Parts: sequence; C-alpha cells; structure tokens
Amino acid sequence: MDQKITLLDGNIPFLFASAKHTDVECVTHIHITMEIVLVTDGELHMTIGGKEYSIPKGYGTFIAPLEPHLFHSRHPNQCHVLMFSGEIVNYFFEFVKTHSPKRHIFPISNASLELAGKILPDENNVVDCIGAEAVLAPLCYDIVHGCEFETRKTAFDQTAYRILEYVNTHFREELTLESVAIAVGVHPVTISKIFSKQTGLGFSYYLQYARCTYAAKLIKMQNLTFSEIAYESGFGCIRSFNRSFLQIYKITPTEYRHRLAEI
Repeated sequence: MDQKITLLDGNIPFLFASAKHTDVECVTHIHITMEIVLVTDGELHMTIGGKEYSIPKGYGTFIAPLEPHLFHSRHPNQCHVLMFSGEIVNYFFEFVKTHSPKRHIFPISNASLELAGKILPDENNVVDCIGAEAVLAPLCYDIVHGCEFETRKTAFDQTAYRILEYVNTHFREELTLESVAIAVGVHPVTISKIFSKQTGLGFSYYLQYARCTYAAKLIKMQNLTFSEIAYESGFGCIRSFNRSFLQIYKITPTEYRHRLAEI
C-alpha cells in the first residue's frame, strides 16, 4: 500500500476509505461495504463472483456488498481502491440492493479521475463527507452506465449483511458461531449456510480474515510487538495469530513487516 485515507477508521464498516496499491494481491474475501477499484497504470487481474477480469489502465471495477472477490497481479499495475458504506451514497446503495452487476468493469470518465485526483491527492489530505460524496457520485454514474446490471434474481440478503456487520464490529472479542447466532437472532446452522453460500468458505475463515486484516493494519501503522498485535486483533495467543496470518496472507507476520520496510 502506498497511501491510505480513511474518513471513518475502526472495525469495518468504513464510511469511506481510500488506498493506493502497487501490484496488489489478496485472497478471496467479502465486504459489507461497496468497493470501487480504479486501475491507474498497467493491468490488474481480479476474480469477482467467480468471473475473471483483466482490467486495463483507465478502467475500473465495482464490487457489490457480500460479493466474493480476490486480487491477483499477473502484470505490474497500480490501482486506487475506494471502500464505502451505503449511507454515503444511499441512492446508489438502494439501486444495488435490487440490481446486481453482470459485468463489473466500466470505463472511468475524465470527470471522475479529475475529482479523485483533486480531492484525494495524498495521505495527508483531510476528507470529509462532502468530499467523499463528491468523488463517489460521478463514479457511481460511471458504474450504472458502464457496467451491465440486471434485476436481482434473489432479494438482497439482509440477514447475511447483519451477520457480517456484527462479526466486523466484534471480531476483537471472543466470538463463536453460537455467540454470533444469539446476537443476531438466527440459528448457528443458518450462519454456517450463509457463509458457505456467500464465500464458499466457513465462519472460522471469515473471522480469521477479519482479525488478520486488522492485524496487518496495526503492523503498518503502529510500532507494536507481535504479541500486542495478536491481543489487539482478537487472537488468544501468538501461535494462533502466526498460524492464521500465514493461512490468510501466505507469509508470516515477520515476513510481512520486512516487506513493508522494503517499500
């Protein structure tokens, strides 16, 4: 990651987050936030909802909430990732609740690029709600007219949204399938089915993913020991943290920190 701007930080959901990446790679994951990826150089490869895309410079891609996706860089590239909750562009979120993208790629208009470059120029820039909406509004227009949408065959899964929102907010606590089920008022079996349907992976994987992404942020932003990071991220011990981080990121926390130091 080269730069990052967060209007509302903390446990996802973000209100608005902006980050620039070079040759980004990431395992399969899902968000309850919406995500826009702008390719500013090279060619980015992504898999979204089981479909593979090669996204050239000047194009972007839109990922709806609860849509499994991963980044894999086959060629050098630079991209700008924007994550945002529905509240900041409510009109667009209501559209997404009733329509799903058949094709996720869209050409980025000059107006969108100009605003993003002007309002989000560097990591020291202060972004407020008006600025975030100013960037997102033309991009949402590009998405609606550039992507191919269809009426959802099944209703937007509000239960899955609530479950993921709860896990994203409470992952630093001692969570189990049963405790989440009680909190959101559904049966544990229902949660297992939802995770399997939405991600193809289990509840345990998603919980570890949430904890590891938070831990990665702590490694980047703070001078903490790995034991402190493990505790702050919700892991019971350093061994569990190391094992989960290796599973999610394919490298150890120590290797991850060393790579950051080389950037």
